[in-house]
Amino acid sequence: MYDHDPEDVAALGWEEFIARQWESIFVGYRTRTGLRKMGRRWSDLLEVGLGCSQDLADQLVRSEIIDRADRDLEGTADAHALVTGMARVLIDVRADLMEMAAERAGPVDGLLEAHARLVGFVRAYAFGPEDEESPHTGTYGAGDAGGAAPEPWAPAAPS
Repeated sequence: MYDHDPEDVAALGWEEFIARQWESIFVGYRTRTGLRKMGRRWSDLLEVGLGCSQDLADQLVRSEIIDRADRDLEGTADAHALVTGMARVLIDVRADLMEMAAERAGPVDGLLEAHARLVGFVRAYAFGPEDEESPHTGTYGAGDAGGAAPEPWAPAAPS
């Protein structure tokens, strides 16, 4: 990890670390922190959130942040739109993980399940458990991890 020691994560616990790192990324975008520092924050989030190597987290950051200037998160003034854009980044990581699994290009065992857990936690943390405007309206558990994710932008089905 770039900005944290493993002991920090152990002391905080997974959920608290992810929540603090999510907030750090949000604040970084709001204060126009540089791309390099933002990439490191995202990398730490993914490394801990997925339980993957720093190299894999860096690869995912390159794919979803560095090489995706079209996201324009740095220029997003509206807080809700920024959080939604950040959630889209996190959701889009799933496609990269599935591509790796299909190509067997890297160690992806358990990463789809970890991604489902991470997305579910961040969704509840950032939008609340019942927010129909959140970018991820359903959850997919470990049993669905290899299949298609729910359409992330569709409104939640009434219960």
